[in-house]
Amino acid sequence: MSDKELRKTLPDFLLDLGARRGRSEHTIEAYGRDVTQFLNWYETAYEAQIAASEFSFAVVRTYMQELTAEKLARSSIERKHASLASFASFCVRQGVVSENPVRALKLARSKRRLPSIYSEREIEETLASPAPSGFPAIRNQALLELLYGSGLRISELVNLRLGRIDLSRMMLRVLGKGSKERLVPFSKTAASRLKDYLKARQELLQKLGQKDEGIVWRADKGKPLTRYRAYRIVHQELAHLLGSKSSPHVLRHCFATHLLDRGADLRAVQELLGHSSLSTTEKYTHVTTERLKEAYRLAHPHAK
Repeated sequence: MSDKELRKTLPDFLLDLGARRGRSEHTIEAYGRDVTQFLNWYETAYEAQIAASEFSFAVVRTYMQELTAEKLARSSIERKHASLASFASFCVRQGVVSENPVRALKLARSKRRLPSIYSEREIEETLASPAPSGFPAIRNQALLELLYGSGLRISELVNLRLGRIDLSRMMLRVLGKGSKERLVPFSKTAASRLKDYLKARQELLQKLGQKDEGIVWRADKGKPLTRYRAYRIVHQELAHLLGSKSSPHVLRHCFATHLLDRGADLRAVQELLGHSSLSTTEKYTHVTTERLKEAYRLAHPHAK
């Protein structure tokens, strides 16, 4: 095995994430930040760059202990652990290290946090509004309706292309995590709002004299809508009704839970959400069960 500096392996690792594993740009950036933070920590703590021979269980354990001592959020620690484990696996495949020093470090299982869920009535009241006028309002309403009507991730939404939308059949061809494609239906309401938006979008591009490159979502001045801007739009549109927990993922959670509430098959919901593992989808069955228990406790005379 070589004893090269681990920092020199990082660029190849990030390239591998995109080329071989098909990870999104957002994921690659997050993994790069996490691994860089570990490398920087080591150089500060040990006053030297970390060589492959020093990439050990003891070093990784010390790093994780320090993150815990800093009272970093549990979810952040778990993500950094996952990033380091992936980096270490790459180092093993490249012959830089002989074994993965991160895999042996098991984090204590955290308590499963249930996603924030709102009732069908609350979502309907939140999304119901008079027909909007003006490009931004028409776009924003279409964004919200399509997120709730299809369960897409915000990154999947902003990456949509015109050729992947079938308005007549109300179907989307979505490129999800790991560049996996799936077919996703969307609601009649979402189709109506999307049709209005696409008309307003075409008028905007013609007015600005911009070429139509097939990118669906556009900012107010015609440029492609970024993931960050789309997130902010959804947050601002929902915040006054749903409070601080008003991210695009809330609509995805509600999409899944409301389907299961109405008897949808768990594996069908898994396919719609693009989950690679059924266990990821099963958290919504727990939410549904808790909602049923709460309804029972409130309504049954012998429940108290």
